[in-house]
Amino acid sequence: ISLNLCRFNGFKKNFSIESKLKNDTNSNSINKFFMKNTQTFLSSNKKTKEFLSVFLSFSILGNPLFAYASLDTKPSSKVIDESGSLTNSSINYIEKSLSKLKEISGGEVYFVSIRSLPYEKTPQEYAKDLFQKWNLGEKDVVVVLANKIAKAGIYFGTEVKTLNETSAKSIGEETYPFNAREEQYGSAAIDVNNRLVSILSNKGDPGPPNVNRNNNNSSNFKSAKKTEEQRSKYIAIIVILLVIAFVV
Repeated sequence: ISLNLCRFNGFKKNFSIESKLKNDTNSNSINKFFMKNTQTFLSSNKKTKEFLSVFLSFSILGNPLFAYASLDTKPSSKVIDESGSLTNSSINYIEKSLSKLKEISGGEVYFVSIRSLPYEKTPQEYAKDLFQKWNLGEKDVVVVLANKIAKAGIYFGTEVKTLNETSAKSIGEETYPFNAREEQYGSAAIDVNNRLVSILSNKGDPGPPNVNRNNNNSSNFKSAKKTEEQRSKYIAIIVILLVIAFVV
């Protein structure tokens, strides 16, 4: 009986040791499982945050409301390209031209390029809104270039004597659309700048572009609707690429 108890006790002891080892092994496996999955989750969560950050930034920056809000305060530069459609060379050219003009006229001229206008606003009305919002002087001028409709609007102070409503309308409806309809927004902005600077410098109005175009050429102009459709396709492609990058 004594021997049997020893054997039984030994078996019990061995059994308890084996059970403990099994428990320890299971605990280690569970810990490793949770650590691995936690790291995977954190990594996935980090990618998700990065993706959402890029996606939201893209969505916000592409939203016209964001562009309008950024124009609530008077800008420090004379050329504000909220549409992102002007080239660096065209911006530099216009800024240098306006800097020289200020020495002659004493007034400030602001160019604002936007993709689309606020709801039920014309370029002329929006130019007036910005003029008043920025509390500009009577020698100052605001030019709004609306890419989506390929038109421009100009509003100027009462002390600007060399510019009249007829010339301002012609610049917006003839000079700017000439190249803007072909989505050559940088060239269109320079055309507006050159004609406006000539008028404000008291060198006379050179008038709108006068280049012969055949009748079939008008069909080559991209409509605002077509341009918007193409832009939507590009946005969709970018979003798809971001999703693929996130999944991979």
